[in-house]
Amino acid sequence: MCSEPCFPSQWHPEVAHFSNPLLLQHQLGEALHSCTSHSCTAMLQEALPLVDIIPLETEASWWCYGANLHLGSLVATAWTARPMRMAFSERQEHIVVLGYGGEQRLRQGSTTWPCARGGCVLMANAACTMESTLSSAVAFSLTRDRLLETAMAMGGYQQKPKGWEENVCQAHGWSPPRNPVAPSLLMALQQTIAMAGQLSGYGRGLLDRLQFDDQIYRLIVAMLLPEIRQDKTLDRLLHRQRQGRDSFDELIDYIKQNLGEPPTLTDLESRSHYSRRALQYAFAERMGCTATKWIKMQRLDRARQRLERPNLNDSVGSIARECGYRSLGLFSVDFQQRFHVKPSQLLRESRPE
Repeated sequence: MCSEPCFPSQWHPEVAHFSNPLLLQHQLGEALHSCTSHSCTAMLQEALPLVDIIPLETEASWWCYGANLHLGSLVATAWTARPMRMAFSERQEHIVVLGYGGEQRLRQGSTTWPCARGGCVLMANAACTMESTLSSAVAFSLTRDRLLETAMAMGGYQQKPKGWEENVCQAHGWSPPRNPVAPSLLMALQQTIAMAGQLSGYGRGLLDRLQFDDQIYRLIVAMLLPEIRQDKTLDRLLHRQRQGRDSFDELIDYIKQNLGEPPTLTDLESRSHYSRRALQYAFAERMGCTATKWIKMQRLDRARQRLERPNLNDSVGSIARECGYRSLGLFSVDFQQRFHVKPSQLLRESRPE
């Protein structure tokens, strides 16, 4: 869920012109407090390889609204701020910036990438700076290895096709009027961010289960690599489906061995080398349900077995974590829905008197 938001002590009327989806969740009924450049830097460093923020006007007149949203393996950070300059480190991460008002100008080497409202910029694996006007944005960082792993899973490849790594390691900019990819994929990315913000009130457990981070990686890969956006021939698709079915038993064994860290659908695609659609079809055909539902049932079955035969120092929380649950509350709800008893009751009854 969103971390403690960073708000100025007094709303500025210009903020009303921006529609940042992650900040809109905090604009009603929240206490306001001052936000200095130091506290803003600390907030953004949770999500980005940020070195420093320099206000481009006096500290007394400068202000920033900000909030962070945890989405599985990544943290999305949102801000609306007076003009400022940011400096980023050379940490091996890709920085993605989505514009919601004003303009951000990201500079890497001798090239400047503008990011206005509705646009998106990806800066890859090198130190860069960003200078903004009065503006609003959402940003997050991605790893190159996971981008490439996601691309291979989506494409059904066992080895990286030539040119993919070079493409991923370059800076990119998308602007809807000029780029035919932007109206669909960029809109889908913006909608994913907005939906995550709307659901943040239900807690971090739900956001983790919905795998927003996996969806974001997939959308960025589709924007980066044209081949991923192309339809595959029928023969190629059928070959991958046959390949996937042949390795289905191995895939099931892999899932059962890794219930403590449940694999995402991208992991399963990479493991089986066939598409998400074919993967879901195979689970429906062999298991009678979706992959996600089957994995959840396996985790709960494992938890029931552990609760029925606990070790001396076992607790409901330790067993839940062992079965891949980060949230004890979510585990309790799922367990009761499946077995109609509380996990604490089952553990208590299973202990020797």
